[in-house]
Amino acid sequence: MPAVTCFGRVMPYFSDYFGRRPVFLLMLLFSLSLGAVSSLGQSADLDKAYRAEVRPLLDQFCFDCHADDDAEADIDLDSFQSADDIRRNTKVWIKVDDMLSSRQMPPKKSDQPSDAQRVKLQKWVHAFLLEEAKARAGDPGQVVLRRLNNDEYNYSVRDLTGVASLNPTREFPVDGAAGEGFTNAGDALVMSPALVSKFLDAGKEVAQHAVLLPDGIRFSKYVTERDRADDLMNRIQRFYAKYMETGSNAGDNWDDPAEAKASVINRNGSIPIEHYFAATLEERDALAKGEKSIAAVTEARGLNAKYLGLLWEMLNRNSNPDGSFLLNNIRKRWRATRDGNHMPIVEEVRRWQQVLWRFDPIGHIGRAGGPTAWMNPENMIRTTADFNLELKRSADGSDVLVYLAASDVGDGNEHDFVRWRNPRLVGGGKADLSMRDVPGLAKRLAKLRRKTLDNTAKFLAAAAEVTSDEPDVAALAKRHGVDAVALGAWLDYLALGPGGPVVIDGLFTRKMLNSGGYDFVNGWGTPGTPSVAANSSDSEVRIPGTARPHTVVAHPSPTAFVAVGWRSPIDGIVSVSAKIADAHSCGNGVEWWVQYRTSRKVGNLGHGEFEVNGSSGMTAKTVSVQEGEVILIAIGPRQGNHSCDLTQIDMTITETSGGKRVWDVAKDISGNILGGNPLKDSHGHAGVWYFFSGNVADVTKVSGGLMTVPTGSLLSSWKAETNPAKRAGLAKRIEAVATGAEIPGPGSPDAILLQHLQKISVPRRFDSVLKTIVPDERFGKHPLGQSVVTADLISKAPSIVELRIPAELADGRTLVLSGELEPEHGEKGSVQLTASMTKPAANELSPGRSIIVAAGSDSEKRLIAGLDDFRDLFPASLCYPQIVPVDEVVTIALYHREDEPLQRLMLDEAGKTELDRLWDELIYVSKEPFKLVVSHEQNAAFATQDRPDMVVAFAPMRNPIRKQANVFRKRLEADEPKHLYEVLQFADRAWRRPLTGEEQENLRMLYRGLREREIAHEKAIQLTIARVLTSPAFLYRREQPGGGAKPEVISSYEQAARLSYFLWSSLPDKELRQASEEGELANEKTLLAQTRRMLRDSRTRRMAEQFACQWLHISGFKQNNDKNVKLYPEFPELRGAMYEESVRFFEDMFRNNGSVIDLLDADHAFLNERLAGHYGIDGVSGDEWRKVEGVKASGRGGVLGLATVLATNSGASRTSPILRGNWIYETLLGERLPRPPANVPDLPERVPEGLTARELIERHSSEPGCAKCHELIDPYGFALERYDTIGRLRPNSINTSTSLTNGTVFEGIDGLRHYLVGERLDDVLKQFCRKLLGYALGREVQLSDLLLLEEMQRRLNVNGYRFNEAVEAIVKSPQFRKIRGRLAENEG
Repeated sequence: MPAVTCFGRVMPYFSDYFGRRPVFLLMLLFSLSLGAVSSLGQSADLDKAYRAEVRPLLDQFCFDCHADDDAEADIDLDSFQSADDIRRNTKVWIKVDDMLSSRQMPPKKSDQPSDAQRVKLQKWVHAFLLEEAKARAGDPGQVVLRRLNNDEYNYSVRDLTGVASLNPTREFPVDGAAGEGFTNAGDALVMSPALVSKFLDAGKEVAQHAVLLPDGIRFSKYVTERDRADDLMNRIQRFYAKYMETGSNAGDNWDDPAEAKASVINRNGSIPIEHYFAATLEERDALAKGEKSIAAVTEARGLNAKYLGLLWEMLNRNSNPDGSFLLNNIRKRWRATRDGNHMPIVEEVRRWQQVLWRFDPIGHIGRAGGPTAWMNPENMIRTTADFNLELKRSADGSDVLVYLAASDVGDGNEHDFVRWRNPRLVGGGKADLSMRDVPGLAKRLAKLRRKTLDNTAKFLAAAAEVTSDEPDVAALAKRHGVDAVALGAWLDYLALGPGGPVVIDGLFTRKMLNSGGYDFVNGWGTPGTPSVAANSSDSEVRIPGTARPHTVVAHPSPTAFVAVGWRSPIDGIVSVSAKIADAHSCGNGVEWWVQYRTSRKVGNLGHGEFEVNGSSGMTAKTVSVQEGEVILIAIGPRQGNHSCDLTQIDMTITETSGGKRVWDVAKDISGNILGGNPLKDSHGHAGVWYFFSGNVADVTKVSGGLMTVPTGSLLSSWKAETNPAKRAGLAKRIEAVATGAEIPGPGSPDAILLQHLQKISVPRRFDSVLKTIVPDERFGKHPLGQSVVTADLISKAPSIVELRIPAELADGRTLVLSGELEPEHGEKGSVQLTASMTKPAANELSPGRSIIVAAGSDSEKRLIAGLDDFRDLFPASLCYPQIVPVDEVVTIALYHREDEPLQRLMLDEAGKTELDRLWDELIYVSKEPFKLVVSHEQNAAFATQDRPDMVVAFAPMRNPIRKQANVFRKRLEADEPKHLYEVLQFADRAWRRPLTGEEQENLRMLYRGLREREIAHEKAIQLTIARVLTSPAFLYRREQPGGGAKPEVISSYEQAARLSYFLWSSLPDKELRQASEEGELANEKTLLAQTRRMLRDSRTRRMAEQFACQWLHISGFKQNNDKNVKLYPEFPELRGAMYEESVRFFEDMFRNNGSVIDLLDADHAFLNERLAGHYGIDGVSGDEWRKVEGVKASGRGGVLGLATVLATNSGASRTSPILRGNWIYETLLGERLPRPPANVPDLPERVPEGLTARELIERHSSEPGCAKCHELIDPYGFALERYDTIGRLRPNSINTSTSLTNGTVFEGIDGLRHYLVGERLDDVLKQFCRKLLGYALGREVQLSDLLLLEEMQRRLNVNGYRFNEAVEAIVKSPQFRKIRGRLAENEG
């Protein structure tokens, strides 16, 4: 018995390598000298002992069940007559060893051998298996036809195509596991007819992602031409974005006016000059002294070296060319900056960018008379500056001040004499007034106003005598002693004499039904234009032009306005506001009016115009109306062009007192426009809304506003009074208001009346007054002394001339003048001019002003060159980043490329080549030349219907566009052989070896056959690719065995494939393929170098999933749905993060050559905020993943703390110490339990009330039939009871103390971890090595692998347990580098 005890302690069972307890093989080898084993070391001795001693024991105890054809478990032990028979089927004897060691055989009901007999059997089996292991060491194993499993197929096509989103096996049957429990084992990878069909479909699906390019084939995640083109466009935009500011906002307009252009420039393709100027200032000294290079600065700051070099060169240029005045000014400011604040310089550059560039619409680029580029230089050099300054009356009625400023342009002012030509006041319904007469006239008018207001009662007495429409004003004025002109203004204001109703001519009589084909868009008008329509629906539609929900739109004709009029149903004061917006997105915009009409007068309440895509409006204005008077909103063609003039209109009229009723064009009309013309309002008044048209000339000649007597004022009462005495009394009170003797309340009708009286007291014509005044002495004189035109004003820059205009002269008027260089003395000068109501800074150079020169002068040439220098260095945009023009209703150009500034300022030759390639691919993939033909035809048809003015412009484009399409068609035909060649190259990579000549010709024949069947080139290429992907050469990892019986080294291509599918589950990459082509993988040093490189690669993540997750039985955890979501509602949201943590843990170990001991003893975890919260670990925020150290204190670290492991080995509603314990026992330690006895009752899914899960398990385990196994596994599970069903720490303490059958006691995860690392580490390592080897070889570990397993474990022990050591031991082994010969016998 001592010998037996020694054997049992030192000599492990062979079955330990195949299912029970892992131990060192070397210990076994050394023990051969012990006892009886040594006498069995030779083959002859083994055979003799078998016949004499072992077979009789088998006959006595085993043959009853395991003999003849009906042998149990198909194990016929009687068939093994000799040791040679056993050598042919050693797998059976490994099982025999397992059964003997676990005492499962013979069955308890059968006769049992004595201990001595059992030991004798075991000794012989061990000695025999050891002898066989030594004899077979390094055997590569049986040659199996191994196809790619689902994941390997997916990874392979993803790596082949570069499309990471491909998942063609998503509908495939789930792969089965074999060998050591992995899905890459050849024995499990069968191919059924149904699976063949699925592989055919998968190949076609992958082939659909092939994109034909000018230089070959690339794969895209998209399958439609539109999506592929959009992807290429996005790649170009990402290329652009590396160099510029991007991020356009909704509503950006690519041809914004200058005042709104700044933000658009800053967002769309501009150079981030603030970073470059900051770099030049902050690194100025280091760059100047040579302590840093431009390259070093740009690399540190993420800037472009080429552009920074150009900027630095400009800023440090010694010369100051006279014409480069802008760059001179920037240099001057830069050199003067000492505080490092670069923003004033940046802001100046941006202001100049805004005025020196413009963005033109390019949707019709190429048409006759159309734009040739998107970004174009804006010429700010002029010979004349014209000014139209609308004067605004100040709130307090004080004089209006206007400043005429002239600045030199930084080149001296010797010749800067400016002629301000004929400054004059126009408009307001009055005659033009030269500014030279304004000072003298102001003095005379002040006296006249005072006199007029002082005689208010006399004017009213004269007005009281008016009884006809056309009284004799002169005679009436003479009789009452008042000024005849002022009396005329009074009579006009009072609208005295019999009046009639407002007549509305041009009413539409024809209903317009179903505009644009929509039954909810109707209106009034003519078959063409003008017309007015309303959309009564909740939908936005094009008719053409856009009719938004519940709106009214109007369209004028070239000569006729279109209007919606409101005939007042009340007497009172109303507030009128309006909104007008372009609804057509083409054309040149519209002109609009809001007018007030009485029977005698018409006046504008508002007037304006806007360009395409523009809008405008009129703020609320107060009007006193009488019943029957009309307020209208009218739309006319801008500059006579009515194309695309559909306009959305809205006018709101609100009663300011009384019922405060509201009339709204959109609300009143949109739902009932066909109710009549005129149409009743929403308050029940008949005949309120009118739809009509008229001659544009009639509406445009109305100027200025219209004043009427305010309802409720003293003057309104005077008009209504018939008693002469009372009238006279009211006249005195009105005069008191006019002279200031009586002060009306703010906002009252009499306050409005006072404003009116102050206006009518100033005559509209001043002919007689002007004859007697003295002109302003500044006019008509030259600073050098000579006389000039009397209406002109001459100044020399820099200068500011102040013009003072009395309020009554400025009201409703516009100051009109022009400025130029005085021809005799200013020909060589250059100035900037401005006319403003705000005083400018003295001699300020402003981007908001044109530069004035003499035509053809040297100054003009010099300044143009200087502005070009600025534009060259500071373009408003580096490129057209939008790529797709959207500035026409129907564009001709599908894409627009404009990036010359980017290439010139920032790109090196490689960058230019890359950009050219991207653009060429976009044009090629989108087939833009063909689409241009279609878009040209569409635009021509559109022009014929809606833009006849464009028909002629589009005609010259027809032939060039078609010629371009023909050239492109020939190019595609010429590229077809190139694409077929690329398919052959693709097959070479897919099949993981060079193609034979016959294979190449077969693929060519397939392609030609498809073309002969009139299948298009692109489709034929895709079908040929599908053929490549359904070939056995791709689907199977075929290897050629040698011709003899001995193993032979596999080819370099096969070696590369084995290595790549081991580490990456995919085919070799370019570097590994090259090494195989050059035969370098036969060199062990090169092979290991490639192995280490590949392990560092991110694709090693696949090994974490395919090996580690399958080994630990957590593969597919992301789809785990076996938890009770009522109890654990958070689980569906957490399971993805749980799985990711596990994968990242192993990926980190594999890629960074981590310690295998970290499986058990790691003190780190990979977490994001969600999972950290689940674990109760603070300090982790955000969705990003990170490695968190020190997690043991929180109950985490290693596989024991992974939520995937803990949740997988739990039930739906409770934990399972049995499952968790069994997982540790079998998965980590490699032990194997006997099959459970029959009729074992199932445990309840929910823990009964009053019990813990542990107590439930302990009751179950106490059953005699269950106790033997449960005492082996349950203690491990009890140690993990601190964690709930989804791996979360329980809130309350729980008993986790436990003891093993050998008396070892530990508590919780820390105690369990300590036990496994301290006492069972060898077992865990042995299991790890076994699983890794089985995964690498794709088969079950066999007897011949025992020495390799020992070598793996030895290398781990002596090299810090580093993961690479185990991998490299496998890669160097004969099992991994050789293949059995054709004549070799399969291992038994």
